[in-house]
Amino acid sequence: MKEDMFKNMTLIDLSVPIYNGAPIWSAEPRCIVHNWFIIGRNRGQEERINMKYFCMSGHQGTHIDAPYHLNNEGVKLDEIPLNRFMGWCKVLDFTDKKLGDHYNPDDFIKKNVQKGDNILIHTGWDKFFDPFDEKYFNMDHPHFSEDAINWILDNKIGILGMDTPSTDPSLIDHPKIFKNREDFPIVIELLTNLDKIVDKEVYLIALPINIKEGDGSWIRAVCFVPND
Repeated sequence: MKEDMFKNMTLIDLSVPIYNGAPIWSAEPRCIVHNWFIIGRNRGQEERINMKYFCMSGHQGTHIDAPYHLNNEGVKLDEIPLNRFMGWCKVLDFTDKKLGDHYNPDDFIKKNVQKGDNILIHTGWDKFFDPFDEKYFNMDHPHFSEDAINWILDNKIGILGMDTPSTDPSLIDHPKIFKNREDFPIVIELLTNLDKIVDKEVYLIALPINIKEGDGSWIRAVCFVPND
């Protein structure tokens, strides 16, 4: 790879931070980040390293859903080729969507989304994440209609990222995204900073942790934005 490949691009972090007590769905385990060792602390023996202990779900913070998350026959995280977690993405402006609204097929057709595209959906919903507002996890946040999910599948969208917690929090239509083992999008949830790249085409890298037989994973989602 040439060293100047990304020379004329700006790097943007699209990930929310992980910290003790970070916001979660009410049914998820509490996010715990604990200082297990602290240099200089003495509990019978002086501790000589800093080391944190993490206890959290694989679906907290900015993360990827693997098909196995909602389908026992679905592909597990470590079975997905790494090249599926990166690529050029269109960043779509859906800030007009409010509580209770859905994305419909016409929304994507009007924005010229083509078969095989990767898309990131900007609603501005992450403004409720930091500082945290309970509205962020409202079950009726902007999400996909059944027709929109079918459209995503029919058009073989490769990456489907959003700044909201779920494609469909009711889980009525969400499992259809993973209905088979071949044509499923990489679903990325809880993105942030999409306002900085809206209406642009960016190169996304969103690699998961190598979790054996995983159903999902935290990611550090970043994108390279061509300089104008």
